[in-house]
Amino acid sequence: MPNSEFDDIQLQEELRNLFELDTQKYLQLYVDTVHQLNADNWREDIQQLYRCVHTIKGGSVTVGFQAVLQVSTILEDVLSDLRYLDIAPPLADGELAKALLEAGELLIGSVQMGEKSDPDAAVNYIQTLRDRIQSEYLPEWNEMRQVQQEFADQGFDLVILELEMAIEDLPPTGNVPTETAEIAKQTVAQLQEIGSEINLATTWHNFLQKGSDLCDRLDCELWHTEWMPFLQKVKESARQGGIFEIEPESIISTLNIESGLITGNEVTSFTNAPVSPTADIQIPVPLDRLERSSQYLVETLMATRATQGFYQSVYANLMPLVSLAQNSVQYITQLREVQDDYALLDASGEQDGLKIERYRQGYTAINRLLEISLRLIELGSETGESARRTADSIQVLDRSLRNLQQTIEESRLVPFSTLAFRSRGILRDLMTRVGKVVQFTIIGEQLELDAGTLRSLEPVVLHLLRNSYDHGIEDLPKREKLGKSLQGKIEMSLKRRGSMFDLSIRDDGKGIDPDRISQIAKSKGLPLTDTSTSDRLLNVLCQSGFTSTTVVSDISGRGVGMDVVASQVALMNGKLSLVSQIDKGTAFTIQIPVPHLFVRCMLLQAGDRTFAVPTSEIYTTTLVEGLLWQKVERSDYTIEVQEECGKVPAIDLYQYWQGQTETRTILPSAIAVRTKKSDSDRGIWLIADTLIGQSDLLVNPIPAPLVAPIGLIGMSLMPDGKLIPVIDALSFVEVFFSSESELLTISSSQSNASFLELSSDRQILVVDDAALMRRRIESSLSPQGYEITTCDDGMDAWQWLQRHGQPALLITDIEMPRMDGFTLIDRCRQAGFDMPILVISSRLAEEWSRETARLGATDYLTKGFSTSELVNKVSSLLELRTIA
Repeated sequence: MPNSEFDDIQLQEELRNLFELDTQKYLQLYVDTVHQLNADNWREDIQQLYRCVHTIKGGSVTVGFQAVLQVSTILEDVLSDLRYLDIAPPLADGELAKALLEAGELLIGSVQMGEKSDPDAAVNYIQTLRDRIQSEYLPEWNEMRQVQQEFADQGFDLVILELEMAIEDLPPTGNVPTETAEIAKQTVAQLQEIGSEINLATTWHNFLQKGSDLCDRLDCELWHTEWMPFLQKVKESARQGGIFEIEPESIISTLNIESGLITGNEVTSFTNAPVSPTADIQIPVPLDRLERSSQYLVETLMATRATQGFYQSVYANLMPLVSLAQNSVQYITQLREVQDDYALLDASGEQDGLKIERYRQGYTAINRLLEISLRLIELGSETGESARRTADSIQVLDRSLRNLQQTIEESRLVPFSTLAFRSRGILRDLMTRVGKVVQFTIIGEQLELDAGTLRSLEPVVLHLLRNSYDHGIEDLPKREKLGKSLQGKIEMSLKRRGSMFDLSIRDDGKGIDPDRISQIAKSKGLPLTDTSTSDRLLNVLCQSGFTSTTVVSDISGRGVGMDVVASQVALMNGKLSLVSQIDKGTAFTIQIPVPHLFVRCMLLQAGDRTFAVPTSEIYTTTLVEGLLWQKVERSDYTIEVQEECGKVPAIDLYQYWQGQTETRTILPSAIAVRTKKSDSDRGIWLIADTLIGQSDLLVNPIPAPLVAPIGLIGMSLMPDGKLIPVIDALSFVEVFFSSESELLTISSSQSNASFLELSSDRQILVVDDAALMRRRIESSLSPQGYEITTCDDGMDAWQWLQRHGQPALLITDIEMPRMDGFTLIDRCRQAGFDMPILVISSRLAEEWSRETARLGATDYLTKGFSTSELVNKVSSLLELRTIA
């Protein structure tokens, strides 16, 4: 038996999804129409606005969004007042458009909030706008005039409906039946009565008298040609309060019912009207279907690339076979000549029947081998032609798949303005309810993003905007005291930089006080409390459970928010950055990759490793011998190239990959690639041994919990099974040139350490021969913002320490192969490493703890610990190190 309750819930959810989809379309149409409002298309534009709001109002009733219903109802009343104006009001000053836009933004805000929205403030604000619009643009407006226009637009057609149907049933010629004439008289009498009730002008009643005269002329042909134009004039007059645009006498003479000047020939005919071209049909496609299509396309492309690799391998093996067949023909021919010579030598002797038979058998075998070899050559030639055609077909398939790829990517693109106008609605709603006035600026609305990316960005952007408004912008007295403009400023900017998008949300508010944030984190017992740098401050803000608000409201203070923002950004393979100055403002920047199925890359060879660099980031390519370069003593790069604008860093890709600090010998024939120049000419050079070519690569990001080093976008799997690192040159530029004083991004995952190394102040080295325990520790500490590196035993850990230096904390087991924990601790202390060492062991004996302490371990933890025990222990050890 079907579950009706479940079906109802499922239906309601489906209806709400449809409502959100349709509402977004109509809200966008509303905003676009307001922006293009002009006097020439006044009637069409205002009617368009009315229809948009009316449709949203009807949808809100269906899904039960009462707040949206109330806001859309009052906005519909505003538009209802305006749509009765036949002549556009003054629009040049933009005040009316501004008022309509503000009201629309409030409706957008109520739609975004859904059932949680409180509509009272928005309804009151729109009612204030309505009063102002009526006083400024409708000075002669009264309720009776509205009734007259509503009758003309909604009631008039109902009154004359029976008469229209009766006229349509009349024959082309002949006399009008008495019943039809009676219907016409009753209709005219009803119009006269209604005109008196709603105070229509005298001219209305005088003009209707001509309808009464027409009732007496019972000619079917006359009725077909004259009644409808007459009724249309009556309807237009009702909209004007019973007044005609020209004098009634002129109208009467034009109609000239007595002389019958209006004929059927004057009625516009649409029979032969040209058919307008069919408009573009847009079909909404669920995003999950597009994502599945993208995935299928990726799999098809990868299969095609693999097939191409197999074909090249087969073709490479086929050519030697053909060559061997050709060589065998030569050897078989020589063998045949040898046998003929042998036959001639033997002919002078006594003929032996056995020898002759053997000669014949050998001769036959040689001929057969020769035929086989010749056939192999023929097959090789035919196969070569087939291989050439196969190669052409694969290339055609590859081009077709690329075109399909481009089509799918374009079909997923949506303008950033779709999120921008919703952001305006949220801020307008906040300003109406809270009262703090801000100037909201949006940059980059014309850019297009992937629909999936935009969907993931929406909750992040809306939360950051609420935070900027609620926590950032000060109250009016505070801003006045600080000498700031009374109107706060919030800016949302989207920019594209090569294969990355930068989305920043800035405000000119009070900024974030690191000391206060640290105190709040300590009072809540949270593991991260250090706010000494921007990246550490961001880590504190983004840990679960942190909130700086003591009162819960519908704006903020729910104990969740920035942790969800950080998680959402991480899911998009993005980076979240923070810059804040007290009393100056705060800027959050989200850096996300441009989603492409495949990325066009240049392939470079450095040593025994192949590297890929996206072509969108490349400005020029040249030989090293054409550059003026020199070695420098730096920890982040060791080569500089002299340009007109100054010295530019250069990265040797082989040195980067190997983690070497010394520059190797670079040949003059080496390849140098200059990254794309920005407005400030900041960029770098990448140096490799040779240029291989170009290829479209599927770039896979480094999966969690692994952390990609600076300069690495991800890896790409080639058809032959090799992995190619894909270089992110722009991240090098950020590390080399960014500074907080310039309000540039400071990534939470980066520090001032060498770009060849991970940050040491958050780096924890975990040493345990049990993979389960390593994963257990890593999964507990990684969400807290720590950078975890794991080693299998003491020997691996010691070798790691030799290459990278000491981490912030060392966590080690005791019983391990090759080198145990005791030896590792002793070597570390003998080498001068002073980082805290936490021993985690299953041994409960007190002497084990004393022995590790004697060797230099800082603390001891028994396996079977809880996550909170581990996190608190690590936090306390790192705090002790900071104090020391």
